[in-house]
Amino acid sequence: MNENRSIIDIARAAESKQPETPEVQSSRIQTDTSEATALKDLLQKLDSKIAWVDVELPSRGLLSDGANTTVQVRPFTFEDEKILRTAKNANQAANTLKTLIHRAVKGMDYDTLPLSDKTFLLFKLREISYGNEYPIDIECTACEAKNSLNVELDKLPIKYLEEGSLEDPKITLPDSEVEVEYRYPMADDDASLTDMEQMMDNLWKFIKSVGGHDSRMVIQGFISKTTGKDVLTLQNKIFGADFGLQTKVNFICNNCEADSVIDLPLNESFFNVN
Repeated sequence: MNENRSIIDIARAAESKQPETPEVQSSRIQTDTSEATALKDLLQKLDSKIAWVDVELPSRGLLSDGANTTVQVRPFTFEDEKILRTAKNANQAANTLKTLIHRAVKGMDYDTLPLSDKTFLLFKLREISYGNEYPIDIECTACEAKNSLNVELDKLPIKYLEEGSLEDPKITLPDSEVEVEYRYPMADDDASLTDMEQMMDNLWKFIKSVGGHDSRMVIQGFISKTTGKDVLTLQNKIFGADFGLQTKVNFICNNCEADSVIDLPLNESFFNVN
């Protein structure tokens, strides 16, 4: 703004802003109404496709004190797409997925959401946003031949938790004979479990106490000194909770006919149109 304008300049500018005549106002309103009607007509078939739908979570709230039983989900919108495509690295991708879950899921307590429920939600959002068919390319572990698979997401089985089906999160280890209190993986733990090495390095994070001691140094020291049998027993208890979407699928190699089992990948092509 020019701070040197005179009072005369300001007065002239004010005079130039004449109020709209009734005819101009009427024309503008008619144009706005016509454009709104056109937009409504163009979008009328989307109402049912972007509606919120009820979904029961596999944990049924049994790990969340009653929260996270049934939630509502909707397909991704243009704004969601913009957020999704801006992730530049693994850390950004993890934060982006968390943001999208918050945007496209209602009735959820994310802080107490089990990791198995989060995985289920990601596959459900992928299904309703981009289609039921999920094409993937898999390399045969026997002959390294490339195989193209087309997985129907709504055919993947879902195992729901039942009352009394979870064991008490405490176990007495076979070799050290000490009691360990542990917890199950939650939504934000996925960054610590990307591969077996990370799972081993971060095992201590899922242990609440060892023999009554809850010090991080004691827990980490115990894990590093105890036997492989004790560690494997802990891994099976912590990560072996058998509920959620069953993402393992069988396929027979087109080249060598070897029968293999793979875990469906959540990679850069997961959120894409078939």
